[in-house]
Amino acid sequence: TRLECPHFDQCFVFAARRRAADADVVVVNHHLLTSDLAVRRVQENWQDAAVLPPYRRLVIDEAHHLEDTAADHLGTEVTARGLLRQLGRLERNGKGLIPALVAELKARDDTLSRATVDLLHLGLLPEVTAAKGHAERLFGLLIGRLGPTGVLRLDDAFAGDPIWHQGLGLTLDNLIGVLGRLRDGVEMVAERLEIGTEMDRRAQRLQELRGVVRRLQAAVDGLLLALRPQGGMPVVRWIERRGTRPIGTLPYSVALAAVPLDLAPLLRETLFDRVETVVLTSATLAAGSDFSFLEQRLGLDLPPGLVKYEAILESPFDYPEQCLFGVPTDAPDPRSDEAGHDAAVARIVIDLAEIADGGMFALFTSHAALRRAAATVRAALGGRRMVLVQGEGQRDQLLRRFRHSGTAVLLGTDSFWEGVDVPGSALRVLVLAKLPFKVPNEPLTAARLERLAEQGVDGFRHYLLPHAALKLKQGFGRLIRSRTDFGVVVLTDHRVVTRPYGETLLAALPPARRVIAPWAEIRAEAEEFFARHGVGRMV
Repeated sequence: TRLECPHFDQCFVFAARRRAADADVVVVNHHLLTSDLAVRRVQENWQDAAVLPPYRRLVIDEAHHLEDTAADHLGTEVTARGLLRQLGRLERNGKGLIPALVAELKARDDTLSRATVDLLHLGLLPEVTAAKGHAERLFGLLIGRLGPTGVLRLDDAFAGDPIWHQGLGLTLDNLIGVLGRLRDGVEMVAERLEIGTEMDRRAQRLQELRGVVRRLQAAVDGLLLALRPQGGMPVVRWIERRGTRPIGTLPYSVALAAVPLDLAPLLRETLFDRVETVVLTSATLAAGSDFSFLEQRLGLDLPPGLVKYEAILESPFDYPEQCLFGVPTDAPDPRSDEAGHDAAVARIVIDLAEIADGGMFALFTSHAALRRAAATVRAALGGRRMVLVQGEGQRDQLLRRFRHSGTAVLLGTDSFWEGVDVPGSALRVLVLAKLPFKVPNEPLTAARLERLAEQGVDGFRHYLLPHAALKLKQGFGRLIRSRTDFGVVVLTDHRVVTRPYGETLLAALPPARRVIAPWAEIRAEAEEFFARHGVGRMV
């Protein structure tokens, strides 16, 4: 910490904090902002520095993400990997903070140091080993309880689940107990060694030890909130398998999460009521023609009303001239004929790649659909042009290769639907494989839908549909990024024109020239469009 770090004057972190404290404008991402809010809420600190310096005026770009990002930081998450990593910082295969401190104390050879070495050896190291065993058993039991979906929402009935009789309760108690003894042991060591006042490596080790213990205590709080909630603010709790590791590697692929069900009052209390001015901006703040959906989700509609000014600004782009938007009416329904829809999407991607000579994004709503399409597209095009697939490289690397190529085909999922900017001719075709509805049985979404149903509100129309409209508009917005851009967007999900809710989704999109017809007609229109803009079929 500041008072004890011998490198404080040169430390990059503290230097950045000093620059931020002295600055008139500080630019951060949503995660840092909501981390700051979480710390201020716990400390009840609204005037002084926390993660960020104090501020009075705030501009939030891409503000449609604020609720979901706040859920990450105003809730809690404990992963098996993270918990075991912190325990490994204390000791792992003879290395770590405790062995390092032991080595430094042994070099001193005084009575206090020898006594502290005994405490570390006989008291703390066995507790670290025990904590690892209890953590592995705890998360092993949890992953064994998961079904094939890899996600289990924890409701009130979970208190009577058979898993408690299989040892979950005893293992949880054992883990909490040993982590508590670790905390007490570290504090005892710190009190002994702080008798001396010199600043040395020993003091730094103690600070690091205390930091690990604080994180372990936060993990204890998270475990209890997720597995044994004590009432108070309603939370959504779930267990989730993470990553693609085999189930045999149990402890490393499980997470426990607990998130406040209703973030609107929290955001109102911790953010909007605490600063003088907040400006929310994004290309997709309005669902349809108003901001009521966003205002409800962020607590801006709670009395007294806070919104003083709102505006929807017209686009500077000539969409009817710059963009052609097609919806193939003969593409199979993605819900009732998944295989047929997969085949149609792959065929459309391949056709458009040839018509436009590449320069294409194909965006999917699931990694499984992405992988299925990638195999077919790569088999058809791989020998003639670059096919880039999300997951086969870092996003920035894929984008650099895409821009440099000018004729590549990139297949991506969620992270490519927004926040990606490829102006110019490198991107001239966009395929949106499916309407981007949230998964209704995902724990947080399911709980929010249930809350709306309890209030007599149609969750599909007032939650799922506005979210899908915003996401669809974001995806569409990847194509036209300047006044000179041009291109074709194809949405291979005809529900947008066959279901009553389709009008809401279409109303959110830019006014490009629309062709709603069988794929053969859209293909012919696309060929004519690209010929008019000087892009010919690949020879």
